[in-house]
Amino acid sequence: MNASPFRLRASVLPRLGAAAVFACLSLLGGCVAFERAPVAELRCDPDLAGAWTVKAGGNAHKTVHVDARCRSTDWPGMGDKPTTLDLTGFAIGRDRYIALTPEQAQRAIGADTGSLTASAPKGSVFLVLYRFNAQGGLDAWLPDPQRALDAIVRGQLAGRKLDDRFALVQGDPEQLRDTLAQHPDLLYDTDRKAMVFERAKAARQDSP
Repeated sequence: MNASPFRLRASVLPRLGAAAVFACLSLLGGCVAFERAPVAELRCDPDLAGAWTVKAGGNAHKTVHVDARCRSTDWPGMGDKPTTLDLTGFAIGRDRYIALTPEQAQRAIGADTGSLTASAPKGSVFLVLYRFNAQGGLDAWLPDPQRALDAIVRGQLAGRKLDDRFALVQGDPEQLRDTLAQHPDLLYDTDRKAMVFERAKAARQDSP
């Protein structure tokens, strides 16, 4: 496994804003769950501390704040009501990932209780890929369920279809790490910029 640049902390990474994730899910038409986390320990990425404006096409903009412990206390949850999120993640090579349990993902996108936990197996996680860009912001992508399902049918990816909306990627942690390291394109379409995080300016700390 490639060494992670993250600090060894039991805290977490910031999440994608409710409007941003809903926009992404509507584009993809479903979700991709991973049978388990690809690493034994999830870590905090210190580069995520600060204020971020989240963009996902149209006017879906939100500003969230992440403290030095990778905690956001103003993440827009159900009905855009602020919720506190502690997120963890990991890195494989230059790629960094946010790892969400089904329950965490529900709160992150403001979804109804049970909307994800009813379908995703116990111990599974949802992984969001992100990369920092030259402008000091970051670009993030959710897995494309159709890509995942097609790769499963071709035998390139171990997994199965959970229901009409979900693909489940299976394997032990080492196998999942190898897939993310060697074949991320089986899951993520990084040619399409799904979500953009920009550093929020001081005058724009509070969303209108």
